[in-house]
Amino acid sequence: MSKHGNTQAQPPDIPGFPENWREEIKADLAAQVEAGGTLYGVRSDGAYIARTKEGDRVLSAPARKPA
Repeated sequence: MSKHGNTQAQPPDIPGFPENWREEIKADLAAQVEAGGTLYGVRSDGAYIARTKEGDRVLSAPARKPA
């Protein structure tokens, strides 16, 4: 398992940024998807995804653990 694990801590505030910078970034990313853009990322289950206006598309699923 990664040494980082599943940390849920928020990043520290950035000097000079507004207090609500996290919400502004989330809103900007949502607007990019609505405008037809594609965001790439990793879901909580480890799958690599492409998020588009039509929904999430799995690019690479995590390896299955042996039973």
